[in-house]
Amino acid sequence: MNNKLKIKEYINDQIAQTDFRAKAYVFDGNNNERPKRDIFNRIESHLNNFLNGKKAYRWITLTGLRGAGKTTLMYQLYHLKKEIDGYFLVLSVDEITETLGSSIDEVISIFEEIIGRPITNLDKPLFLFLDEVQYDKKWGTSLKSVYDRSQDVFIFSTGSAAALINSNPDVARRTIYEKIYPLSFTEFIKIKEGRFANNDLSTNLKESIFFSKNAKEVYLKLLNYKKDIDNCYLGLSRLNFENYLNYGSLPFMIALDNEALVYDQINKSLDRVINKDISGMQSLSSDSISRIPAILYAIADMDSLNFTKLADKFSIYRYKISEIFIALEKAEVLHRIYPYASHFNQVTKKPSKYLFSSPAFRSMYYKTIGNTISEQNSRGKLLEDLVGMYLYKLCDKQPLKSLNYDSGEGGADFIFSSGSDKIVIEVGVNKKEYRQVIKTANKVKSKYSIIISEQQDELELNEKDNALKIPLSYFILI
Repeated sequence: MNNKLKIKEYINDQIAQTDFRAKAYVFDGNNNERPKRDIFNRIESHLNNFLNGKKAYRWITLTGLRGAGKTTLMYQLYHLKKEIDGYFLVLSVDEITETLGSSIDEVISIFEEIIGRPITNLDKPLFLFLDEVQYDKKWGTSLKSVYDRSQDVFIFSTGSAAALINSNPDVARRTIYEKIYPLSFTEFIKIKEGRFANNDLSTNLKESIFFSKNAKEVYLKLLNYKKDIDNCYLGLSRLNFENYLNYGSLPFMIALDNEALVYDQINKSLDRVINKDISGMQSLSSDSISRIPAILYAIADMDSLNFTKLADKFSIYRYKISEIFIALEKAEVLHRIYPYASHFNQVTKKPSKYLFSSPAFRSMYYKTIGNTISEQNSRGKLLEDLVGMYLYKLCDKQPLKSLNYDSGEGGADFIFSSGSDKIVIEVGVNKKEYRQVIKTANKVKSKYSIIISEQQDELELNEKDNALKIPLSYFILI
């Protein structure tokens, strides 16, 4: 069988099987429609804009961490086809390149033969859904060509490695970027328990915590929402939070009941990021890539991160350690938190802090390999990953917002900046003293300081030092 015939058969099979494949993503085992991520409404609005004649909204690129739910969202959007008259083609680009040995260009060309029309002369709109586009090195050029040839084409593309997508100049001027993040706690509960969040409460909590005048104003505002917060937790088991902290921020883990299987799947997902996404960046040697799993475990278990010590530990050059961390940041496995300083030169001389983009990664190492630091410290690190995950989302792609930490001895975990306003944040299992946040607050002249404590049950105001304690259970509802 020649390759053209093989591709034609593949396309016909895809068209015939896509509805069946989509059903597994859209419906659960009881044939109930699965809850949708919060981002779905925004993605759907782009499709509706296209259907309503707004042709500027016809190429959406969804980026994000592998396992965050991009493929599910793609099929949920595709499922709306029942209401639309058009041509539909769903493609897994890794299958096209690795199984067929083909390319997006070639598949689109043969698809035109199948429908008997070139893209330049469509009789009805064409809807292209392409998953994991980075597997075709020329994907940007190929989709740019499709986009430019007709205004009757809607393209939805996904990619796991942000670096591969955001660096492509052929895409930048044409596509609308959307980013999917790990699950928030309210999204986790919606998917796991079928309980829908109070979106107004989430907005109000966010505004109260981050955009008040002082600690007392935060305290008084949050007191007003206590009844609504209590209602959110009514009937919820403590186990829900434990599951969320340990693996539930990655949506593909929620349906699994066996904990050993959960961590095995997380490990496999991380392995795919390392050996597919990062290796495709072409900036690291195979030797460096092979060391990444051990390096990730090492930093999961470290009280503080030091590139020189890591280089000595793994007998590699320090600059190679730096390259590895840049790749892990681009692949969205780690979040880099820069030290706070008033001048850039100061920043570069102090170490950055790296948090896992989901606490599930650190938890996987703790549960499968173990840890040498104390139980209190390991729990604290998981909580710092969790709060950092929320804060990163709040700041990501927001030029007026930034996230830093105080690198001085006894400094606070986070400094959240919005314009010239700063808020000092400390996270812990059972933080009792205000000393750390007060010290950092005086240094950076913050509006107020917040301690987010897991074992804190009630709000606590320290009006004298313009600080307050907020239960973690409040914070994760934002």
